[in-house]
Amino acid sequence: MTDKMIVLADLGRVKAFRVTYDMMTSKPHLELVYDCEFLGAHGRLADKVTDLAGRFPMSGTPGASNGENHNLREENERRLIRMVAEKISELAEGQRYWFLAAGEGINGRIVEHLRPEARASLIKNVPADLVKVPKQQVMDYFQTAAV
Repeated sequence: MTDKMIVLADLGRVKAFRVTYDMMTSKPHLELVYDCEFLGAHGRLADKVTDLAGRFPMSGTPGASNGENHNLREENERRLIRMVAEKISELAEGQRYWFLAAGEGINGRIVEHLRPEARASLIKNVPADLVKVPKQQVMDYFQTAAV
C-alpha cells in the first residue's frame, strides 16, 4: 500500500517520502520521492545586497551604516514560506492523506499558506525540523498515525 506520503520542510529544503511496506516484515519503510533545496535560503544577507554606494557614515562610531533596515530578512522568510507551501501543495495534490513535519517557528505559517485541498488531506502535523534527521528515525515521529 503506497497511498501515504511524509513531507519534511524547513525554509531551505523540502523532502517527500512515500511510505511503503515490506511484504516480508510488514513494517513501513520510507522511499525518497522528492528532494529540493531553495538556493535563495542559503547565504548571508550581506552577500545578497552588496551595494556599497548606499552606505552612510555613522556619527560617533567608526565604520559605515547600511542605511535603513527595510525588513529584508522578514521579507525573504515570507517569500520562502510561500515557496515551500506551494511546493508542498503540489506534492500533496492527489494524495488521499499525508503527513507534515516543519520547524516549530514556521510550521503554522506553512500550513496557513497551503492550498485548501492539501490542508484538508493533512492527517498529522509535527512541529519539528526533521529535514536532516536520518529517514530511519523520521518514521518514529509518525509511527502512530502512519500504521
